[in-house]
Amino acid sequence: MKGILVRLCLAAAALLGAMLLLGQWLIHSLAHGWVGRTDDSVERQLLSGRTSFWNSVTYAGTQLTEPVTVEVALALLVVALAVLTRGWIAPAFLAIAVGVESGIYFGTSTIDHRPRPSIPRLGVGDASASYPSGHVAAAICLYGGLAVLAWVLTDRRWLQWSLTIVALVVPPVVGVCRMYRGFHHLSDVVAGGLLGIVWLTAATRLFLLPALERRGGSYHVHGNAHRITVRTG
Repeated sequence: MKGILVRLCLAAAALLGAMLLLGQWLIHSLAHGWVGRTDDSVERQLLSGRTSFWNSVTYAGTQLTEPVTVEVALALLVVALAVLTRGWIAPAFLAIAVGVESGIYFGTSTIDHRPRPSIPRLGVGDASASYPSGHVAAAICLYGGLAVLAWVLTDRRWLQWSLTIVALVVPPVVGVCRMYRGFHHLSDVVAGGLLGIVWLTAATRLFLLPALERRGGSYHVHGNAHRITVRTG
């Protein structure tokens, strides 16, 4: 288990470094070229399409991964997973997926200061914390993490596919809502998506699968013992 944690820490450090470098490249180079022009074009289109209806809809959409929403949901889910699986691997995986992503986002946004889009913002937020979109990254790690666990912990196809669809739909919806409300450039949303996907993949391959393999691929759901075959190659 020590080796698993060491590899996980190294992956987190490498991803933080990569996100910082990407941020510097984006802020000092790409934002002044075609990427910046594309960002501006998208922002103007979203601003011109604002209505009271879409203002309300995008407010609801962004609440899906507001920090308080994610924190409360994570706490409840960790407890629920511990009870349902009668083990620690599943809740630890979700906590690592969401918690470490949040830490990487915080470190990146603190060091790489990028101004928010120039359009008026619908809400309050740090004016220099546009890069990357933490809401999108959190959506991928929280909802995507649940989908991963559904495929590992149960053979109920309706649950697996339902959570997979949610995991695929929520992040882009949140990204569009955040851009509409003036909090992120398109490139910030893409960067947030990259952060979430890479870290969820790392947490799955470097922690969840090896931990299950060490246990012999056994787990418990609703009091019933199951066996799974874990392939890490």
